[in-house]
Amino acid sequence: MTYQENRLNMSVTLLVRIIGKEGHGKVISEILEPVPVDNDIDNCFGMDVFTNNENPDEVLIVEKWSSTEAHRQFLSERIEAGDLGEMSKHTTKVSRVYYTEIK
Repeated sequence: MTYQENRLNMSVTLLVRIIGKEGHGKVISEILEPVPVDNDIDNCFGMDVFTNNENPDEVLIVEKWSSTEAHRQFLSERIEAGDLGEMSKHTTKVSRVYYTEIK
């Protein structure tokens, strides 16, 4: 399936809000990297990373996925691989909200 075909079927946008420990926002931002639309992650159509202008210890990730399940599978694999350990050292809270595209 081409990117354009996937994009037309895209159904979920995920907002991940990360609150860092005081003074750790820059480290969090350095750990996280945007993911381009064309990438090797199954069912992922890109991730953008933002820092709050008023609170540099708050980071927002906007992710686009084919489904909630696709993201949960990706997250599960990252947890199992231990990829989130470094991030958790710098955070106090992580919240996730899934939004389904209205077609």
